[in-house]
Amino acid sequence: MNNKKRSIQAAVGLAVLGSLISAGPVQAGGFSTPTYGAPGWGRAFGGGSLFKNDPSAAYNNPAAMAFIDQNVAQMTVDYARIKMKFKGDVYDYQGNPATTAPYPDFDNKTLLTGDGGEGGFTAWLPTGFLVMPINDRFAFGLSQVVPMGMRSTWDEGWKGQDFAVDTKIETVGLTGSLSFKVNDQFSLGLGAIVQHSKGFVSQNLNLSGAAGMSPFLGGAPSGIGSNLMRVKVDNTSVGWFTGVTWKPTEQDTLGVNYHAKIKNKMEGKYNIRTDELGRLYTDASGGISVIELAYPGLKLHPEGANASTQLDVPATVGLDWVHEFNDRFTLGASALWTQWSSFKDLTLKSDGNVLVSIPYKYKDAMMYSLGGDYKFTDQLTLRAGVAYDETPTRGSTRDPRIPDNDRWFTSLGFGYDIKAIPGLTIDGAYSRQFVKEAKLRTVNQDRLGGSRIDGKVESSGEVVSLSATYHF
Repeated sequence: MNNKKRSIQAAVGLAVLGSLISAGPVQAGGFSTPTYGAPGWGRAFGGGSLFKNDPSAAYNNPAAMAFIDQNVAQMTVDYARIKMKFKGDVYDYQGNPATTAPYPDFDNKTLLTGDGGEGGFTAWLPTGFLVMPINDRFAFGLSQVVPMGMRSTWDEGWKGQDFAVDTKIETVGLTGSLSFKVNDQFSLGLGAIVQHSKGFVSQNLNLSGAAGMSPFLGGAPSGIGSNLMRVKVDNTSVGWFTGVTWKPTEQDTLGVNYHAKIKNKMEGKYNIRTDELGRLYTDASGGISVIELAYPGLKLHPEGANASTQLDVPATVGLDWVHEFNDRFTLGASALWTQWSSFKDLTLKSDGNVLVSIPYKYKDAMMYSLGGDYKFTDQLTLRAGVAYDETPTRGSTRDPRIPDNDRWFTSLGFGYDIKAIPGLTIDGAYSRQFVKEAKLRTVNQDRLGGSRIDGKVESSGEVVSLSATYHF
């Protein structure tokens, strides 16, 4: 591969990789997703999975399965709605205000326009857990979880389209776990996960701006023409997790869980759609195009080019505590540490060659939760919780692809035993997220047009969770 082609793929990779880690407020900080049923959401995750007969222990802390006294299955559907609003200015590399230029649609090949400034998404997230005691010592668990997921969609043609347009990453994991009860106070657990990740990204490429910053077309105007990049990647990866549970008293349960870092190399291809200007030649005989002037050696083939990137899931350590005050009221508290500092950069490779490495320098982050259950009647349980979640992002690297900041969760929930069907419980929860205003002061890479964004993103989110739990 020659250096010119390598530099072209590196430029496109900057847009691809930067967009891949876009995060909406439905997640915990970064791109991880809480893995609980509606009872856990109702407590804002306080106490983790240590509440009595909570099958989400199959993934969150497998040691706690040892204290589940009967078979239990749970299916959950979460509905998330996220809103983001950008306020501020975007400037091209010459310092001129950016305009909302149209860009080509992939499917219809038409031009789309929009004033921009608002983004967000809605999503449905399914989760399932099953725990089966084998005997007095061992218990087995299965789960289907979404440990990583994100979606960020901005208005078509918004003035910050050089930084981000549309991103979608989904990871579905299947797990198996086993617990061993050492004695009536102490247990151990171990599990494995197989997960499949897939991603979709579309983003505007400011080719005229990149051309203007190149030695071939220095001083050319920015934002002229329409060029839309799209990339699809996927991968299957494996990981492991473990836990310890201790019951020092009849009323107290303590748990520690560890989820190891999962290496996740995603591979796929990108392609680009461009308008007539991008395909314009400098002479009638078919000389060099505007795109080739901006990116020497680039040829726009529909099949695009190979690309791969490493999007690992960081390691976590969780500490949970649950105290039963009486047969009506139970309170739980949790602290979760995520090793986001392991996520230093994103590196793009093409056919085994390192093309570019983008620094993000995430920092380790904590999440603190407090929540509980109150058994209002023999059938009805009420829940509430609050959590504070730190962002791993830094102000120096934050942009519309990562409009993330510290946030508060407040949650309410309920559980209702269906007497007509013994063993069946219906649980519901509503969680509201209040995200701290995220300031954006970032300059794009030269190869992406060198645009500068100066503004802020105001975000909010809500999650409605519904579970059916069956004890048998």
